[in-house]
Amino acid sequence: MAVYKIFPSADATLYSKYPAQNTGLDEILEVAVKNDENSTNSLVPGVDSTILYDDIRRSVIKFSDEDLNVIKKFRTGSWSTGLKLYLANAENLNTSYSLEIRQVSQSWEMGTGKFLDSPETRNGVCWYSTSSYYTTASSWATPANNYFMTPGGGSWTGSYYGSQSFDYNSPKDVNADVTRIVDSWFSGSANNGFIVKFPIAVESSSVSYIGLSFFSVDTHTIYPPTLEMKWDDSSYTGSLNEVSDSNFVVTIANNQGEYKTQTNLVRFRINARDKYPARAFTTSSIYTVNKRLPQTTYWAIQDLKTADMVIDFDDNYTKVSYDQNGSFVNIYMKGLEVERYYKLLVKTTLSTGETIDIDNDCIFKIVK
Repeated sequence: MAVYKIFPSADATLYSKYPAQNTGLDEILEVAVKNDENSTNSLVPGVDSTILYDDIRRSVIKFSDEDLNVIKKFRTGSWSTGLKLYLANAENLNTSYSLEIRQVSQSWEMGTGKFLDSPETRNGVCWYSTSSYYTTASSWATPANNYFMTPGGGSWTGSYYGSQSFDYNSPKDVNADVTRIVDSWFSGSANNGFIVKFPIAVESSSVSYIGLSFFSVDTHTIYPPTLEMKWDDSSYTGSLNEVSDSNFVVTIANNQGEYKTQTNLVRFRINARDKYPARAFTTSSIYTVNKRLPQTTYWAIQDLKTADMVIDFDDNYTKVSYDQNGSFVNIYMKGLEVERYYKLLVKTTLSTGETIDIDNDCIFKIVK
């Protein structure tokens, strides 16, 4: 198993309605189209004077090369990467809609602004430019079809892009597959982050009105944007006997209780023994004979306070391994929020087909 999560080094929202406004420190990221077909604009050549595309919002998100290189070092075999955004608010949702996640083609600076600062903060990325509205050299090199009224709005490149479709019943948090984009960065393409937006057909419609707000990296909650990488590094060695029925006891042998943020990899040892061991002539206690859990055993991480599944059970990427000393899981602690308590959960399916959920209060905290 392996799940490695990293948080953004920078993010901001680009507003066509406030094209010079920087929002690098805002608590919210917006992706929205709020066009007004009743507005008029007769000053822009080629634009129907009865239609004003007046309020398009796109978000840019950057993850540091340093964090990505750590993942590049650890990952093995087949793997996947998901960009996760957590919904804070929504306006006028359709029964179905979709989002695009593309790779930004220019470097940009986050800045220190917030939405509707008065006066506007203009020291970072905005709709007009990559760093400052007053720096002509930093203007977005935007193809003509990337905007409709106000020049700018980001620039993107590459044939790889992520997307996610939503229907009436689906969860509204974003979890888009961006594996091919990240893989291109590992292969040498410049990492300028992602831009999240509605498709051009939605942005260019005079009747489009839909708004999504997501928590940003500055939100001070447990829901910042996350880049989550998963790969299968499970291994099965050794000759320990496997538990054969539900009458067994599980303990975590080496939980220290607290782990610092710089701690990268922690291996939790999972001891399993029979609750009612068979009688045997031996010089040691029969109650200390360790066994291993089946290969169909998986782990998860739960936030203790909110009960949210920070890392959920996954048949491909959260497998419990074993060796000659017993079962174990490797947890990458850097992907967990500091000053919070977490619980390690285990789920196993026995050879009999019975599935058992194991919660023995293995609680730990990430500290600074």
